[in-house]
Order: sequence, then C-alpha cells, then structure tokens
Amino acid sequence: MMVYVCPFRSMPLTPHQRTTLNYIGEFQRKRGYSPSLSDLAIAFGVRSKNAIAKVVNALTKAGFLQKDPKGRIKILEIAEAGVAAMSLPLFGPISAGFAAAAEEQAEENITLENYLVRDRNSTFLLRVKGNSMINAGIHEGDLVIVERGREPKLNDIVVGVLDGEYTLKRLKRDKGKYYLQAENPDYPDLYAMEDLQVAGVVRGVMRKY
Repeated sequence: MMVYVCPFRSMPLTPHQRTTLNYIGEFQRKRGYSPSLSDLAIAFGVRSKNAIAKVVNALTKAGFLQKDPKGRIKILEIAEAGVAAMSLPLFGPISAGFAAAAEEQAEENITLENYLVRDRNSTFLLRVKGNSMINAGIHEGDLVIVERGREPKLNDIVVGVLDGEYTLKRLKRDKGKYYLQAENPDYPDLYAMEDLQVAGVVRGVMRKY
C-alpha cells in the first residue's frame, strides 16, 4: 500500500487522510469555521458519517486535529504552519552546457505550492519504489506529485490501478486499447486482465540530493 508521508508529522498518512485534512483546512480558511461530519460526508460522497468519523478520529489521535467540548474539529496551529506557502527567489536561466554569464538579479519570487500544486485538496505525494520509470527521469526514492480527479491524456505519467494493483507508468493506447508503459526497456508493457483505472496524474517530481 502506498502512503503519503506528511511533512510536519512523523506518522504516515494515507492519501485519503491527507485529502481529508487538506479539505478541512481549506473549508476552515474560506468559511471561518470547521466542517461538520455531515459536511465531510457530503463532500466525499459518503453515506455514513461513521466512515468519516473514523478518519477524523485517526487524525485527531495523531495530533493533526483537535476537538472542542461540542465535538467541533479544528486543524492544530502546528499543522497550519506546516502547510504554509513558501516563496523563493527565482534566478536564471542557468546553462546546462557551457558556462554563461551570471545574472545576480532575481527574476521573480516563486511560491512552490502554486508552482507545483494546482488543487491542494486533490493532490498527494507518493514515494517511488523501483526503477521502471528511470528513463522519464523518475528514480527510486523520488517523490511524485499526483493530482487525482484530473482527466488523463495519452502519454501522461499516471498512477494506474491494474486489476487492483497500483503502479506508476505512462498511459498508452494501441488499437483502441489502453495499457501502461514503463520508461525502462527491462520492463514489459502492462495490459489489464479485467480493469484499468487511473488513480491520479503525475504533475511533478521532487528529489533531495
């Protein structure tokens, strides 16, 4: 099972927990109060509030949320600080070939979240295992930024669900049939026996040196 490792807590979050936490934060910022369990159930298309309550309780136990005496939920201040946008100066361009004259003046400031994330509520991270996508510049240990709900296009790198198994590959089609292609000749093309779904489209890759 793939999990998203939250940047401001050591406990790993599942993509669903991460999405729920992000939704609560956005709801809170836009409306000035926290969503109820009913609000969350409607937002995620869940009939039973018990399923949402389990997620909220897990996030509360892990220290991401707190509840007041009336059971209302709120994201803790440390969590809010952890997801704050970070802006950095952009210099450049820089030559990847022969050396070029240095430019000391920053062109602009780039907010990393706005640059990498289109919709926070629909975005999560996955850590890459294996080297099947190495020719696409994606290596083992990299973090890929994945957006769920986005309509995949041919040649997109996607998180595919192949007969119930998750895998990171490029979406291809041959004679009207979709399949998943690795970016490494040592790996075969993958065709679904029964069902091929796309859980999300890769928007970017992060690597720490």
